[in-house]
Amino acid sequence: MRPGSDALGFSSGAGNIRTLGDSYQFTVDVRDFSPEDVIVTTSNNQIEVRAEKVLPELPEDVDPTSVTSSLGAEGTLTVKARRHPAKHDLVQTFRTEIKI
Repeated sequence: MRPGSDALGFSSGAGNIRTLGDSYQFTVDVRDFSPEDVIVTTSNNQIEVRAEKVLPELPEDVDPTSVTSSLGAEGTLTVKARRHPAKHDLVQTFRTEIKI
């Protein structure tokens, strides 16, 4: 921060909060995530920033178009997919969004 500036700053958890005139600015490093991987919410006078990317590789005998997901009562996400005989000569490339 430059001397004489009206910006005040302090750290809060993993982020940084600054006072800039009549507003506040919260910054947190999410450079390893795509915009669709970052979720920002406010609740009870707090800002929550969640960013997570889990990329497990599917086994060769899984039908990637059969993937489903469900959220259990205890908050556990379960992802299931059907198995089929492996086809080593066919490479599938696609992206599917699975609603919870």
